Amino acid sequence: MTPVFRSFGFGAMIAALPLFGHAQEAAPTLDLEFRPPDVAFDPICVARPPDDEITQFWGAWDREVLPTIDPAFVKRDLKRLQQIDARTWFATVDAMITLLAEQDPGFAGQNALLTRILAMEAAGKFTELEQLGLVPQLAEMAGASSARIQNALSRFYRDGVGVSRDVEKADELLVAAGFLGNADALLALSKMTLEGATPKGWDVPVDLAVTMAFGGLVGELNETICDRTARIAREYHNGEIVTADTQLAHDWYRFTADLGDAYAAWKVVEYHIRAEGFVKDNATLLKYLNQAADAELPFAQIELGRLYQAGSLVEQDLDRALTLFRAAAATGERPGLTRVALFLEEYRDRYPEHEAERLAALRAISALPDAPGWVFTRLAQNVIDTQGRWEGESEAIALLEEATRRGDMDGTTRLAMMLIAKRSTAEEFERAVDLLSRSVSVHGGVTPSKRLAAAFLCQAVDSPRLAEAAHWRGLEEATASANIDLPVHRLIQLTPEANPHEIAVIQSQALYGRPTSLASWLKYLDYAPFANDEMRLFWEGYSGRYSDVLKALAKLELELANSRDERLAAFDLLRREYRQSGAPAALELARALLDYETADDASQDEIFALLEEPAAAGIGAAIQLIAGLTASESEARQVYERYADIIERNGDFDALVFAVPFVEGAQRELYLSRAVGVMPCDYKNVMAMAALAEKLGDHDQVLHWLDIAGHLLGGNAWAMTDLAENKLAALGSEAAEEARALFARAYELGDGTAARGLFDLAIDDSVPTYDPAQAIAMIKAAADSEEVDVLRGFLGRYRKASDAVRAEVETRLDLPQIYLVAARHGDIYSMRAYGQFLQANAVDGRDLAQSTEWLRKAAEGGDTTAMAEYGEALAFGIGTAADPDAAILWLERAAAGGSRKATEIVTLVRLSRGS
Repeated sequence: MTPVFRSFGFGAMIAALPLFGHAQEAAPTLDLEFRPPDVAFDPICVARPPDDEITQFWGAWDREVLPTIDPAFVKRDLKRLQQIDARTWFATVDAMITLLAEQDPGFAGQNALLTRILAMEAAGKFTELEQLGLVPQLAEMAGASSARIQNALSRFYRDGVGVSRDVEKADELLVAAGFLGNADALLALSKMTLEGATPKGWDVPVDLAVTMAFGGLVGELNETICDRTARIAREYHNGEIVTADTQLAHDWYRFTADLGDAYAAWKVVEYHIRAEGFVKDNATLLKYLNQAADAELPFAQIELGRLYQAGSLVEQDLDRALTLFRAAAATGERPGLTRVALFLEEYRDRYPEHEAERLAALRAISALPDAPGWVFTRLAQNVIDTQGRWEGESEAIALLEEATRRGDMDGTTRLAMMLIAKRSTAEEFERAVDLLSRSVSVHGGVTPSKRLAAAFLCQAVDSPRLAEAAHWRGLEEATASANIDLPVHRLIQLTPEANPHEIAVIQSQALYGRPTSLASWLKYLDYAPFANDEMRLFWEGYSGRYSDVLKALAKLELELANSRDERLAAFDLLRREYRQSGAPAALELARALLDYETADDASQDEIFALLEEPAAAGIGAAIQLIAGLTASESEARQVYERYADIIERNGDFDALVFAVPFVEGAQRELYLSRAVGVMPCDYKNVMAMAALAEKLGDHDQVLHWLDIAGHLLGGNAWAMTDLAENKLAALGSEAAEEARALFARAYELGDGTAARGLFDLAIDDSVPTYDPAQAIAMIKAAADSEEVDVLRGFLGRYRKASDAVRAEVETRLDLPQIYLVAARHGDIYSMRAYGQFLQANAVDGRDLAQSTEWLRKAAEGGDTTAMAEYGEALAFGIGTAADPDAAILWLERAAAGGSRKATEIVTLVRLSRGS
């Protein structure tokens, strides 16, 4: 006999279950504690197949004869097909009802008719339902007085489904169903009573009615019990009749899950994930999550897979995670496919052989009606990765157009940049600007601000468009989205007291995932007094989510490295990044080895091997390095020919700049346009374009790029000096005033090279900036502050000035004193000059002795003229004891250096000695 939980007299039920309840006046819900039986039962509920299995099975059915399966399963699938899509599956459901009524006498008659009415209602066939008069037929059939039928008829009359709306009749039917113990009717009547709308003839207390309803739902222990007990859980969850009680809802779902219902098991998991209203228990969560996943519920498989992926609550097992994600994806639904695609993307280095599977998942998602935009962005990137930036341009743009239509910001930005790179029409450029602007204003993007500034300054056909570029650069600065680029020695000295803003910006950008900022933050935490091991471990784990962090960190380590071991540790970081991300990191490692290589650090062969992969990928910096390691222009052409195909398909800015001199005509114009279209708009790359234009003999383009470079200086003193020198080289005296202003700004920022450039302009009497007074002031200032390197540069340039300029300076400046300052700090020329001055103006033997001593120091420092002067002093005893042998030695050295005077004097000395 089937076990029974209740008797129809309700007293036994109330005695068997803990019950505490009473109606509260004016309360919208009933406080009622109705607990599940504290008894363990074996699972009895039959798990429903996955939706795709149900739809595939019934989609292949011929609608002629029912399959040989349990009629209960037919009814179950019938209901599920209506829930999935009642309109689409109506013909199938209708045939199922007809054949089931013929096969199962217990289903025929009123049950079949009620099921058909519900199917037509779900499919929206209201007019046909009313025309056929099915609801009145149901009301008139034998057995229509059953509680279930009366409850259904009550709703049809109340809502006007298949009949004219009749609330009074609906109430009568509902009350009748309630007195017959129908749980749905009892709960509906209780809700009406709580809302103050008790139907006529209903006088059962709410607490008793709800208890009767819940007791009726528990009922017999059979395969449908899980649907009934889950209903009790939902009532406690929703809180529309009984007061919401998270713990009771959880407990009823758990009871239902223990009876074998996988969906209830998932609900238990949800409660523990949220942990609202009761204490979370991880063991319980895992138990029911595994139950739901074993029952092939995709959302449970995904959640369990995520736990295995993260190593949260369970030991990390990436293979197990992938297996679970694949199982969820087998339904063909978006969540499972998404997890497979993103997992294989994140762990591409671990599962490189599954790239085709990742792409298949992306394509499957893209075919769904609700496919997200990011899928098309990734597919576009795959086109670029496999076909090349230029060869795959059209296909990639089409995919990015779809990503943009679906609202993906990354796809929108990439589309805009590809349109800018095409540089085909003004309309395309303006559309790209519009897309980037929308990314900022609608989606809140900050990176597009930087790209807009670059587009207007460098890439517009009529660039530079300074007003627009300034607007977007200002917005980037206002949002603090520009990277803070600090030298590592400055970075590690930041303190919360003195540098709170810089620290906050670096941390925020690190959290945003910028590799350079993440590397800076990781390195800062190594020195920050407030950092602890827990904080460092968190950020190390967080940085693992993003590419290029190790590469950026290695650069910082190399800047800090003071020993071979420290450099080798930085190389190891780059090698780890190389193993993970390939070509870009290989380039950085090769650069590092070139900059810091020692005989036992790396071989030339290793450097060439490292450069091969990025060069073969079209990364121009690697191609340029390979060419730079060759010996001649012909060998450089051979390097171009070796990589010509990849440059044509996928060449980046550096690759295109390298290739342009080796191509002609339309191909040269195309490569030039492509280079401008993809160039990072910064000072270095703009000057690369200027240098290329100079190499091609295009003076107008040289000036164009030099003009743009002037707007990219920022506070970079080196760039100011470099631009000034290039302006002078391109325009000569015409650029003197502008160059002087640039040198002056750089000089104020402490750039010694700029000081020398400013001095050159002041002592050159052929340019408008000629100003001997300024030159004299600069010499005095350098001497007074004992900036010897700067002073040495001034004196060297002064010596090369015209006779007239030197004469004017000498009349207004105490040069011997200036020479003395420089000489005392080791300047060889000043030693010789000061010695010559003392010798020429000596008033006694002490002056001559000092002059000879300075000449000796200059000679020993390698100055040829000083060797000759000192040799002469030794030969004739000027300011020192005569020493013919030593004199001949120094004079011969000077003669070998080209001194005619030394040759003449050594001849005289030898003649005087008769040798």
